[in-house]
Amino acid sequence: MEQIYTIPVNEAFEASAADSGEGVHVCPFCRLYKKLECDETELILGASMMEPDTRLKTNAQGFCPTHLEQLFTMGKRLPLALMLESHLEHISEQMKFGMFAAKSGAAASKSLRSISDGCYICSRIEHNFNLMIETAALLWQCDTAFRDKTAAQHHFCLDHFTRFLAAAQVRLSKREFAEFYKSVGAAEAEYIASLKDDVSRFCKKFDYRYADEPWEGAKDAPERTAYFLSGDKVPDAKDKK
Repeated sequence: MEQIYTIPVNEAFEASAADSGEGVHVCPFCRLYKKLECDETELILGASMMEPDTRLKTNAQGFCPTHLEQLFTMGKRLPLALMLESHLEHISEQMKFGMFAAKSGAAASKSLRSISDGCYICSRIEHNFNLMIETAALLWQCDTAFRDKTAAQHHFCLDHFTRFLAAAQVRLSKREFAEFYKSVGAAEAEYIASLKDDVSRFCKKFDYRYADEPWEGAKDAPERTAYFLSGDKVPDAKDKK
């Protein structure tokens, strides 16, 4: 087990279980992902920015639009500009202008596609996040207290639930996995059923025949369904209010 990840995984599951009691339902893995994302964006514009190994990787991978936008919103324009300057230099080198245009153009196309499809922050997050999901599966296997924390979750978003299942299937025995799926899957199936009911009620409310029926909490059903399907949104204090 990756011991370094046991603390943040436990903390995320504890926080999500506590929030569920207050009516705020946050997937614990979404919470972990957001924490990793925040840490990586802070780190890349801090001490890591001047490390040669990091600069080589940011030059080669660049940043996806989402994370580049996040870096801009942090207000650290000089370190970001220095990193972008180096990245542009790398891109310029990959253009490979020369006498043999067809050959150099084909090489440039392949290299530039790799850059445009890459993201240094995404790759860092995914590496650590995968290990966190594996750690959660192993904690469930060997820690009865963590089983209780898992059972206390209101739900997992669909993507992270799927990845949690995949990690558990690899790490657990067939008997353990059957027990795991029975425990975790029951709560997930119940939540999906409640979402279906709420979305159906939301749709019916636009039919005049149901205009006088109560909403019964279905007003935000599309938003809750979108979060369940896509994850990646952890409500902040303002959302909770």
